[in-house]
Amino acid sequence: MASRSMLAPATNSAISPVRFNQMSLLLRSANAEIVAWTKTLEDRIAQKTTELKRAHEQVLHVEKMATIGKMAAVMAHEINNPLAGILTYAKLVRKWVDKDQLTTPPKKLEASQCLDLIATESRRCGDLVKNLLVFSRTAPLNKQMTDVRDIIDRSVRLIRHQLDMNGIQLQLDVPVHLPPIQCDAAQIGQVLLALIMNAIDAMPRGGNLWISTRLDASAFEYCITMRDDGTGIAPDILAQIFEPFLTTKETGKGVGLGLAVSQRIIERHDGRIAVQSELGKGTTFTIHLPLQSAAESLVSAAATSIQRGDRP
Repeated sequence: MASRSMLAPATNSAISPVRFNQMSLLLRSANAEIVAWTKTLEDRIAQKTTELKRAHEQVLHVEKMATIGKMAAVMAHEINNPLAGILTYAKLVRKWVDKDQLTTPPKKLEASQCLDLIATESRRCGDLVKNLLVFSRTAPLNKQMTDVRDIIDRSVRLIRHQLDMNGIQLQLDVPVHLPPIQCDAAQIGQVLLALIMNAIDAMPRGGNLWISTRLDASAFEYCITMRDDGTGIAPDILAQIFEPFLTTKETGKGVGLGLAVSQRIIERHDGRIAVQSELGKGTTFTIHLPLQSAAESLVSAAATSIQRGDRP
């Protein structure tokens, strides 16, 4: 038989109303403290967020002012290239005039070509300002069907005197019957000039510069290759060669935007630019630009060839 104490109801374990009210008050007080701390935490987070935003805006302002200064420096550097060509050809024409050498038709034609180049490069000085805006993607591309040979020829004519003065031999391998491509000729020309100027700087004692073009049928791309046998680029720098403001030139001779601008221009053409280099052996840049469809390319190539009067 079970004992009486085991059968008795456990009335003593019930929580009294007074105790229950005390627990409710404690829970209510704890909840109020949690709500207060949450509100305080939210206020502090909002305050810190505002402070961080203000600090971030100050940093951006400082960086913006520094960038403006560097962009002004690179503007002077980039515009110096066409100005050098303009000055050289202006002096050349002036020399012919002073010596009365413009009496023969060939000489007159050559002088006329020089004057056309001077006019074109004068306009390009203004265009360079717009081209540098590719960093912010605000400069629209003016794409047209263009024979890359014309761009290369124009770039080489502009820079030929500097190649000669630096003892650099130019080797061109630009086939006649490659198809034209859809591109902004002025901006692609800017890229070629930047690469040629870099090659000249890499060969202070003279050397060789090879410029060639070809089609990559597998990738359906137009490839422009520029190779020099200059000083080359160190491996640690090569990995960062397209970063803005990275330069290996002496102070005052460049701020490291030429290749960064060039890469942005090529990317805006849906292309890519690659580099290979070895210290003491030279550097090779390859520009890959997309072609049209096969049918369009063949038609455009045939039409361009007829217009130019090229022979197979």
